[in-house]
Amino acid sequence: MAPSDLLTPLHGQREETLKVLDSLSEADLDRVHAASGWSVRNIIGHIASAEMGEAFFIRMAAEGELIHMDPDSRDAFNHDEVAKTDGWTIDRCRTELADARDTLSEVFGKLVEDDLDRAIRWPEWPARTIRASIPYMLEHEDSHVDWIREALDRD
Repeated sequence: MAPSDLLTPLHGQREETLKVLDSLSEADLDRVHAASGWSVRNIIGHIASAEMGEAFFIRMAAEGELIHMDPDSRDAFNHDEVAKTDGWTIDRCRTELADARDTLSEVFGKLVEDDLDRAIRWPEWPARTIRASIPYMLEHEDSHVDWIREALDRD
């Protein structure tokens, strides 16, 4: 069985993400991150959809299937998923984040120690195993929480 504390850093980051979400008003969801052009709502939706994608890639890798996604395909997926966030409320954002984390936790809960060293491919991430992907997943969410803060012009 995979170590039960493997996702502890990701859970800690999610707590930080939820603290930021708790500080938002519904109007804040429409604030736009200048560099990306994404609203706070879009960014939160992206965090959730990316985590669902990570869970899918990890599940497939554990089953021995190596999925290749080039940056253009990843960007098209992100664009399509972000477009689905229109009209999301804070409650919907929270639900989507919870569903994504539950899915990722479920996938990791089914892994055995040897699965963690299975090959995986991420566009533009140097990680090459499931285990080595965890810090990149953490950094991905953290960087997008920074985008939310920038959009809100908060420290």
